[in-house]
Amino acid sequence: MKKALITIGSTREYIDPVRYISNESSGRQGMALIKSLLKSNYKIICLHGYIQVKQIVSKNVKYIFTSSAKDMLKEAKKYKSVDLGIFNAAVSDYKVEKYSKVKIKKNNGLSLKLINNPDVLKSMSTGKNKPKITVGFAYETDNVLQNAKKKLLSKNCDFIVLNYPTPKNKIFNTNYNNGILIGRSGASLKIGSVSKTIFADKIVKFLKNIKA
Repeated sequence: MKKALITIGSTREYIDPVRYISNESSGRQGMALIKSLLKSNYKIICLHGYIQVKQIVSKNVKYIFTSSAKDMLKEAKKYKSVDLGIFNAAVSDYKVEKYSKVKIKKNNGLSLKLINNPDVLKSMSTGKNKPKITVGFAYETDNVLQNAKKKLLSKNCDFIVLNYPTPKNKIFNTNYNNGILIGRSGASLKIGSVSKTIFADKIVKFLKNIKA
C-alpha cells in the first residue's frame, strides 16, 4: 500500500489570545482528495489546520491537528520518503513579530509588524524528507498561469494545482473548484470548473500514472 502525506485546511497565526491572521479554506477540497486517495488504496497521513468539514473515518487515515505553519512543518518532517505529498493547506505566509500574551485593547488603530512564516511546501520539496512526488496548490486571481508556473519553479515541487475564480465559481466555501494541474516536465491537465469531488478524482487519477 502506498503512503501519502496531505495537508488541508487553514493555519492560524495569533496576534493575541483572541485575534489571528489566517487564509480562507474550508477543507472541502482537501477532504475530497483524501476520499480519492482512499479509493486508490493509499495509506494517508493528514496534517490539518482549521476545517469546516467532517473528517472521513478510516483505518487508513491518520489525522494530526497542526494549528500554525511552524507546527505543520514540524509534523511534516517526521514522515520521510512517502510516495506522494499533496500540500493543499492554506498556510499563512506571515506571523506577527511579537505575540501579545494579553488581549490588545481597542485603540485608535493598530500597527503590526509581520515576518515570514516557514514555507511548508518549499521545505518539503527541497529537504531530505521530500516525498517521491510533491504537489502544491496555487490560488491566483491575476496572470494566473504565469504566477502558478513561477510558484512551481520557486517551490521546487513536481506539480502545482492552479486554482482561479470565475464569475460563476468563486471556489471558496462552495462545492466547486476550477483549475489546471501543471507539471515541471511540461505535462498538464486542464480540469476546468467541476465539483471538488471530480476535481480530486482527476488529480489522483493523473498522478497514479506518473512514475516517481
